[in-house]
Amino acid sequence: LRLPRGVVATEAGETVYRHANLVLKEISTIKTDVSLLGKGVTGNLKIGIAALFARHLVDDVIWQLASNHAELNMRITVGSYEELVDDLVGGALDVIFTNLPAVEMAEYLIVEPLGDVTAVFVASKDHPLAQEDCCELKDLKADRWVIFDQPHSTEMFKQLFLSQGIAIPANLVRTNSLDLMTSILRKGGFVSILPQHLVHESLAAEGLVELAVKIPMITRKFGLIYREDIAGRSALQPFLLALRELFSSVKSRSI
Repeated sequence: LRLPRGVVATEAGETVYRHANLVLKEISTIKTDVSLLGKGVTGNLKIGIAALFARHLVDDVIWQLASNHAELNMRITVGSYEELVDDLVGGALDVIFTNLPAVEMAEYLIVEPLGDVTAVFVASKDHPLAQEDCCELKDLKADRWVIFDQPHSTEMFKQLFLSQGIAIPANLVRTNSLDLMTSILRKGGFVSILPQHLVHESLAAEGLVELAVKIPMITRKFGLIYREDIAGRSALQPFLLALRELFSSVKSRSI
């Protein structure tokens, strides 16, 4: 399309370009896989894992795959939901394991929910409310907060307070680093919202505890997202199967 400022691609042109780019990357991957056949390696898999799931749950799956499938080369990236989806669409990743916000997805992406993740309120064990049997959300309004710097996380945080008729806390720190979040929480005086599985399985040993806040349970879906064009690739199947089996054995598929 020719404009006064120059030539730009039409929407149809951009779609063709994106698909052509994915095809070229897929051809490159196939060439690499074929070239490795003689060396006993039959596949390459680029996996993206949301930061909140990287400390446990998936680590056992990765360990098992690496132990049982010596022919499978895995490259694993940890990041935020938005970053991972962008890389998946662009072809830099083949599959991602992540939370699944209620947002519209491109039709060429396959979304496979595996269960529900429960979010809880977290603070250091020395927090004034840590020993309380129950408290209310309004009791935390004046606290300092540290949350994940992701659009859907920020929106969820805001709606949590607004839905209860409570003003959004003004003292708010946002970061994309889980390590920085937990470090800030351990120092005391801060509160956050994190997945329950992470608190119970990993963070409890670091002096962090779940606060008993009287509020309806906060849950959202988690699962897999991968592109339709690679859904049948053999290198992808062991990873998909392992995660399906893992969460099919979890009672009520909730973590």
